[in-house]
Amino acid sequence: MEQIFTGLSSLAVVYRRYGAPSEVVEVAREEIPPPGPGEALVAMRRAPIHPADLNTLEGTYGIPREPPAVGGGEGVGVIAKIGDGVEGWRLGQMVRLPPGVGTWREHFVAKASRLRPLPEGLTLDQAAGLTVNPPTAWRMLEDFVSLLPGDWIAQNAANSAVGRCVIQIARHRGWKTLNLVRRPEWVAELEALGADAVLVEDEDLPRRAREAVGGSPIPLALNAVGGESARSLSRILASGGTLVTYGGMSRRPISLGAGPMIFKDLRYRGFWVTRWFQEAPPEKAAAMIEEIAALMRAGKLEIPVARRFPLGEARAAIALAQAGGRRGKVMFAMEA
Repeated sequence: MEQIFTGLSSLAVVYRRYGAPSEVVEVAREEIPPPGPGEALVAMRRAPIHPADLNTLEGTYGIPREPPAVGGGEGVGVIAKIGDGVEGWRLGQMVRLPPGVGTWREHFVAKASRLRPLPEGLTLDQAAGLTVNPPTAWRMLEDFVSLLPGDWIAQNAANSAVGRCVIQIARHRGWKTLNLVRRPEWVAELEALGADAVLVEDEDLPRRAREAVGGSPIPLALNAVGGESARSLSRILASGGTLVTYGGMSRRPISLGAGPMIFKDLRYRGFWVTRWFQEAPPEKAAAMIEEIAALMRAGKLEIPVARRFPLGEARAAIALAQAGGRRGKVMFAMEA
C-alpha cells in the first residue's frame, strides 16, 4: 500500500534581523506541508553562498528580502513529490528555483508552473552554480559591446567566480582578457585557466596594461570592485569604451574622474542579472542556460568549490565565504 505523505519537518537557515551575516543566521525547523494541486515538493541538494546573499543578510542588496526569511538566492533541487494535476515533471528531476524562494533549506513546496527544468548531464555542483555567475559573465560580454574576434576585455576581481567565468567564456568565444587582481598569488592560477594577461593593480597600471595588450584598444571593462579600482579600469579603456559595473566589493563609491569621461567619451553602465532574468523572454534565458551547460559538460567552464557544509554549520560556512583568499565557492550540501 502506498504511504500517504502528510508533510515533514525540515531544516532551514533563517535570519530574523539584518546585521553581520555570520551572527544573524540561525538554523531552524520549518514545517513543510504536502504539495497541493498544481504543486511540487522540491528537495534541495546544493546551494552556494554568493556575495549577494551576504549583502541580503546585511540588508544592503538590491530589493531587500524582509526578515524573517530563509537565506540564499541560488541552488539546485530535485522533484521529491508531485501534487494532483501536475504534468511534465518526474521524480528526481533537477529544477531551477523561482526567485525569492530562499535556497538554504532542505525542502520547499512551490507551484510547479514556477519551476524550470535544468539541462541534463550536470553534476550537482555545476547545476547549483549555473544560473547566477555564468549568466552574469555571459550577458555582460554579449549585451553591451559588439565584440569582434581578438578584441580585449578588461576586468577587476578576476579571481572571483564571475571573473573566472569571464575568462573561460571569452576564451571560448575568441576574445582576450586583461585581468586585474590584488594579490600576486592569483596570477599563475588565472593564466592556467586561460587568461591572456594578469596584472596586479598598482599606480603604474596604465603603462603595464598597454604593454600587456600590445597597444590594442580595450572596448569593454567589467567592474566588480568600485572605488579606485573602477578608476583604473576607466584609465585603460579605449575611447568610446564601456565600463559595466555589476558589484561593489570595496564598498566605496566608484571613482572615475572627469578626464576619461570627457576626453575619451566613455560610457558607464550597470548590470544586475536578476533584472535580466525578470525581463528576458523565457526562451532566450533557456537557450543561454543550455549553452552554458554545454560548456560545463565539455569541461570548458568550471567554477571551483572550496568547501561544502551541512546546513547545521551555517555560521562556519558563512564565515568562510566572507574570508579572503578562498579558491572557490562555499556550498551548502543537503543530500543525505
